[in-house]
Amino acid sequence: MVDVDQQPELSDDPVTAFTTPEELTATQTFTSRRERREAEERSRKRERIVVKPTRAERTKQPRAERAPRQARPARSPRPVGHHERRRWGVHTVVMLALAAFFGTAALPAYATTAEGSTVGSARTALAVQTLTGGGVTQVVARDGLAIQESPQALDSTMNTTVSPTVQALAVQIMGAVAAGRLVGSTPNHIPEIANLAEGKADPGCGVDYRVLQAISIALDNFNQVGVSDINRRCTGQIEGAGTDSAHYADGGGHAVDFYLLNGSPLTGGDAKSVQLIKILDPLVPNGTGLGQVGCRASMSLDNFKPFDDTCNHLHIDFLKSDGSALRYG
Repeated sequence: MVDVDQQPELSDDPVTAFTTPEELTATQTFTSRRERREAEERSRKRERIVVKPTRAERTKQPRAERAPRQARPARSPRPVGHHERRRWGVHTVVMLALAAFFGTAALPAYATTAEGSTVGSARTALAVQTLTGGGVTQVVARDGLAIQESPQALDSTMNTTVSPTVQALAVQIMGAVAAGRLVGSTPNHIPEIANLAEGKADPGCGVDYRVLQAISIALDNFNQVGVSDINRRCTGQIEGAGTDSAHYADGGGHAVDFYLLNGSPLTGGDAKSVQLIKILDPLVPNGTGLGQVGCRASMSLDNFKPFDDTCNHLHIDFLKSDGSALRYG
């Protein structure tokens, strides 16, 4: 029997009892010393506390002593999903469409791709649709960039509107003016071409389409061209043949006087004058007037009709020509 009032004396500290290796091994029964040693070793391992040492303060090393960092391997590109590819494709198409729209809208109606170029650029006029207005019908044939219009539409000296073909050619000639290849004199007749380039039909300041073509051909064959006279109504000039002159009659602007080619003044009989005459003769309509017959040796001509004029320029006029345009382009 046990007396419940009498409690046995506690021999160990309840906190540390049976927690040390000695206490644990003391309460176990081992069949050999080897088992006892292994048990004690296991108990010691349980008591070990791993303490992570604090990192010492990093000392600053010279840059040259530091070990170079190893480059990280490049990441492989993430595969683009079907939806992402389609989204970028749609964005690209939209951007291209907007660029084309605004690029086209920014161009003037008479713009060309070779404005002011040296050879052949002024020969091409823009193809346009058939237009009717002011009692004049423009007959247009679309064949590449070629265009055919009625003679009335091309006559900017009498019309109140400027034909798209006339305007396109004037724009290209003004490109030569900007480049310093076409120059005027005093009084200056270049503004008459500038009006046409801007689409302005200024009464008394018009220019015959064939005059523009003759200037264009001269620019195709010479680096610099000088023009001293076109429409005398525009500048108020009455001289030479007076109001019967092709510069003045029928609205004026049916003749052109060249005074300079490649920096050399012209006499109508010098080498450059003769060169330009030979270039133009097969192209101009029959009956085209040609001045300075007394300033040069006799020439065999097919379409030009020579007459007397002063020997300080080369005069070409279309007042009595049979055709409404030159044969070129």
